Amino acid sequence: MFTRRWLARSGAFAALVALVGCSGGGGDSGNFARVSGVIRFNGTPVDGAKVKFVGTTSSGGGRSEYMTETDGDGKYAISGVGKTPGLPPGLYKVGVTKLVLKPGAKVPDEGFDMLQLEMSGMGSNFLPKMYADPETSKLSVTLEPGKNEGKDFDLTGDAKGDAKGDTKKK
Repeated sequence: MFTRRWLARSGAFAALVALVGCSGGGGDSGNFARVSGVIRFNGTPVDGAKVKFVGTTSSGGGRSEYMTETDGDGKYAISGVGKTPGLPPGLYKVGVTKLVLKPGAKVPDEGFDMLQLEMSGMGSNFLPKMYADPETSKLSVTLEPGKNEGKDFDLTGDAKGDAKGDTKKK
């Protein structure tokens, strides 16, 4: 009799813990941020720019990084990351790059990054270097839980690379 009551209470407690665990924490999209905006360079939307968000707080020994690419109208969005419905709210540093390949250059592997392409002489960052590294770009954004629309970045300066004045994807 005592054993049955103990088992029943233990089972009820376990069910309650499972119910509370499933209904509130990480799966709740209200605890995450979704962000969207436009990247412009000297007033013109930038197609194919890589936009990188780096969290300013450490979690598990590292900082969170999220990356996306702009479309033909310079628009970017991050609304889901892996199994989570967005980014953790907070302050993010932002970096923006735009790869321009030199005429006739062919990227041998999609795994090449900007630095490898620049060092190989096959391409260069079209945007001013000061925007490339989130740590030094002076671009930042604070994301609140829920939608964060209109987080636009208006970059200025001199175009780099072989395609001066052309912000369209090559």
